[in-house]
Amino acid sequence: MFQRIYDERVRTPYGLDLYLGLPEAEEGRFLPIRWWTATPEQEAAFWSDLPGLHGLLGVGYRLNGTPPLAQAAFANTRAVRAGGPASAGGVGSARGLAGLYAAAVWGLNGRPPLLTPDTVGEFAMPHSTGHDLVRGARGDYALGFQAKGLQYGFLGADAFGHDGSAGSEAFADPRSGVAFGYTRCCFGFGWVYPKHDRLAAIHRAATGHLRPV
Repeated sequence: MFQRIYDERVRTPYGLDLYLGLPEAEEGRFLPIRWWTATPEQEAAFWSDLPGLHGLLGVGYRLNGTPPLAQAAFANTRAVRAGGPASAGGVGSARGLAGLYAAAVWGLNGRPPLLTPDTVGEFAMPHSTGHDLVRGARGDYALGFQAKGLQYGFLGADAFGHDGSAGSEAFADPRSGVAFGYTRCCFGFGWVYPKHDRLAAIHRAATGHLRPV
């Protein structure tokens, strides 16, 4: 039901290259995601430093399953792409990701914004900040989104968006009018993506007067 509503009210009318439930006809465009590259020593050190398979991180990433969830294999499974679970089943291009945020805040292709300014303000308002009990690093969260204005100091305070464990990243910055989308072909080691900071800064700088960091 959710996938049908998204397709009828969002993806099709706004012409977004972003699917929840990838049609069979689009399968030829799908590029499989790859697991990260690391030496056996790096892998051993990383997994030994985790708080435990039954901690919040282990449960959140289903590392405590039998067998543990293989995230790359999960993303590359046709049944997952076809089913389009909202938590991890979206398939699309970077242009599609950016287009969704543009459609939400400003409208797209001559169509009005999906969200009112008041709703955008609600989505962008920080609700929690500090140590992330699941991911271990600092976490800045708005209402259902990450508070990108806190994560990236070169964005406006009301910037909001989210990243994915496979390295996708998308956000809207209402102050500057920037919508950003980025997709990767492989996971980052330890689910860490330092290039995001530089790429987002370069993108923002290209639209204004800020210097890349």
